[in-house]
Amino acid sequence: MTISYVNKEEFLIYLKKTPPNSLEFIVFVSTAFEQSEERLLEEILYQSSRVLNKGGLLFVQGLPNMLPKLGVFLENHLTFKYWFAVESLPKYEGKLPTVHAGVLLFAKGKSKFNLKKTRLPHLCCKACQKTLKDWGGKAHLMHPDGYVISDVIKDLPIAENYTQLSKELYDLLITLIKIPDNQDQRLFDTKEPRIDGLAGPKEGLAWFNQSKTPKKSNLATKNGIPFFGNSSPDPKISKHSRNDLYNVVHEGDCIEILRQYPNESIDLVFADPPYNLDKNYTRYDDGQTDQQYIEWCNVWLNEYARVLKPSGSLFVLNLPRWGLYHADFLNQHLYFQNWIVWDALSEPRGKIMPAHYALLFYTKSKSDFTFNYQSHSPIDSREYCLRSSCISKRKQNGDDKKTILTDIWWDIHRIKHRRDRDYHPCQLPESLMKRIIELSTNPDDVVLDAFGGTGTTPLTALKLGRRYVAIDMDANYVHLMKQKISELETSGEIQRQPVKQTSHSITKKALQLELRKLTMDLGRLPTPEDVKEKSRYSLDLYLSTFPSWGKALKAAKRPLDYHQE
Repeated sequence: MTISYVNKEEFLIYLKKTPPNSLEFIVFVSTAFEQSEERLLEEILYQSSRVLNKGGLLFVQGLPNMLPKLGVFLENHLTFKYWFAVESLPKYEGKLPTVHAGVLLFAKGKSKFNLKKTRLPHLCCKACQKTLKDWGGKAHLMHPDGYVISDVIKDLPIAENYTQLSKELYDLLITLIKIPDNQDQRLFDTKEPRIDGLAGPKEGLAWFNQSKTPKKSNLATKNGIPFFGNSSPDPKISKHSRNDLYNVVHEGDCIEILRQYPNESIDLVFADPPYNLDKNYTRYDDGQTDQQYIEWCNVWLNEYARVLKPSGSLFVLNLPRWGLYHADFLNQHLYFQNWIVWDALSEPRGKIMPAHYALLFYTKSKSDFTFNYQSHSPIDSREYCLRSSCISKRKQNGDDKKTILTDIWWDIHRIKHRRDRDYHPCQLPESLMKRIIELSTNPDDVVLDAFGGTGTTPLTALKLGRRYVAIDMDANYVHLMKQKISELETSGEIQRQPVKQTSHSITKKALQLELRKLTMDLGRLPTPEDVKEKSRYSLDLYLSTFPSWGKALKAAKRPLDYHQE
């Protein structure tokens, strides 16, 4: 692999001189330039997209408050793949310390892109010596060489990646790049060595500037007075008394209902909207065009900003790709505080395991807002695992190291078990809402959620002595929320109905191990016909247990991986 390293003054010139479709990758350190150099940055990104080959990769380093605008611009030319959140040196420029430096990954084209699987060594809990990652009963799927990296990178040496790329992070990014064997040579002068990629500017690569002091970064995004659009409360609000507005669950369109609330009437606005992934909601269309989805989100985000009190906070949870657009819009309306990373890996899969959920944190006031940081910091050290048995035992033994709460939240799991879940495609854990509400509100404050779903937000608010407003367009979810709130108010707890599960005498793990054995015996992956002929279990049992044959073969592939990687 041959890489050109170019300094700041020559970076754009180099790109303009490079033929189109001739580079496999570019690593661009955007913070080597000033935030005010917006047009220059956009020109560099455009030229980068031009010179990349089909399937080529563009890595863009930057600050979470700056990257959204660059990412939105790049979506016009390349395909978004990942936002890598990289744990870096703690910075204390806001009320929630930040350790989050970002690296966007875009690819050229809509189909395959040149990325390869990269592993880091498994880390073990200092207390119980089991792996830090809780594989939820899937330990037999663990690869002995380590875990596939996710889009939340926490296991590199901690470095200053806000104004530069550390050598360790740069090396990891380069390791992810797969150079095609059949690269077309026609675009290159055969007298010159082939260049696979470009990195720089050199001023942003830490090992080129070890004698220089990195420039101070500024995480503030807003100057002047925020603008909240032209929306105003709907005149229909006059039919309500102020008491009718709170501790209520509304059924209907969230935008219409939000417009019935007065300006600056809510202390905390939270949203976990549909992710436009064609999920199975009963009333909402989760398959809009990208532009329709973005425009719809901007309307209710504008209403969120309008109803927010001067001391209030806004939290929005979404996938990083949509987080780019939410943040780009909110940067024009509110004050950026943090792009919080909820590190919520569900299961091991893919070349990059998706674990990054964007939790955007904005406020109406730059600094004079409610934030009860001491209520949640410090937290347990990350050198421990999150298994309940380990937590109990080590704390009894006095083994209880602590660390500060930052903007990478790795200590809250997604809901793992069906017994804890209602019928909803995207139900949040109560522990996540508890942290958000306690951090950003006081008792008797008002918490609003325009996508109430099964009621995690209003129920948590009620338990914490806050008032609530919940909205949902689905009558079934509205009924469920009201029922659970009534149970909580009446008996102090929710009577969750047990989830009926199809019982098999043969477990999924047993079937996976059987497929692994067949793979070892055959020297290849088994087909359904092989299973019919050689397995101890019927093919029907496999097909009823796994959603597809590919999913069934997931564990069977593991022995082959040992020799191929």
